[in-house]
Amino acid sequence: MSITWRAAVAGMEAAMALCAALNLAYFLHRAASLEQLSRRTAAFVLALISFGAMVESGFVILALGDSAGDSVFGSAWLLVRLATFAATACISALVLRAISER
Repeated sequence: MSITWRAAVAGMEAAMALCAALNLAYFLHRAASLEQLSRRTAAFVLALISFGAMVESGFVILALGDSAGDSVFGSAWLLVRLATFAATACISALVLRAISER
């Protein structure tokens, strides 16, 4: 994998980690402030998923420095990571919309 692709993937992963951190903070806040147990539980589960996405992005960024071959970073893998990034970014957009409507 060339340096340019490594930088692009690292930038995408950093953006995903930032979105996941925003989602984590929002969902933890919602879990603490909601009254209904079912909504608190749902917000807590979403916070755990956001935390997992944040940690996963950190591991991918660390793996970029250790990878010597291109086989790990094939086009299918990149498409999966782009889909994950798109989902995390969409959730972040919804979170920001919910925050701005308050």
